[in-house]
Amino acid sequence: MTSPRSAPALALALIVTAGCSYTVNGDALPQVDATTSVAGTTTPAGGGGAPRIARPRTVAGVEPCSLLSADDLKAIGPLKKEPARKDDVIQESCQYVLDDGTPAGRTVVAALYQKYEQVRQRQERGHEVVVEGHSTWVYCDLSGQEMTCTATLAVNANRSILVAMAQPGGVDEQMIATMQPLLRAGLNRLPNA
Repeated sequence: MTSPRSAPALALALIVTAGCSYTVNGDALPQVDATTSVAGTTTPAGGGGAPRIARPRTVAGVEPCSLLSADDLKAIGPLKKEPARKDDVIQESCQYVLDDGTPAGRTVVAALYQKYEQVRQRQERGHEVVVEGHSTWVYCDLSGQEMTCTATLAVNANRSILVAMAQPGGVDEQMIATMQPLLRAGLNRLPNA
């Protein structure tokens, strides 16, 4: 049985390994340094209090597959197929399968997600970074040879956006750096609250 804290990771892992499903699972890798951030600002692991939200956004009426464009993803690879909703795996999510030179391609998931604090509690071994003035909870997990990373960015008091990616032989710091522009793109596509 999957624990509630590992459900998103499990969902991304399923999508990636099936080529059309995804999960976000497991315990995060031990942090090398909980005060280092790709965004320049961090909160110690476990964080507390309300998340930082520089400019509240709304997710009402937003189509999950509009969070990222082919241009946003081109640093990883061109789209291998059209983005597709995957609400049966993670509600309000979209799967992007990219041609990264491998037979299966690489999967990136974007979702209009739940309350930031829920993610932070479930993924205890993650850590917080700040992206565009918004608290972002980062969590990476190595399962066999595949690294799965999720980044959940607070957009208002009750919702967040999630970007997740899996990569065989992936390095968490590099994956998080690759995901940061995707978080910015998704955030900038949301209307102001």
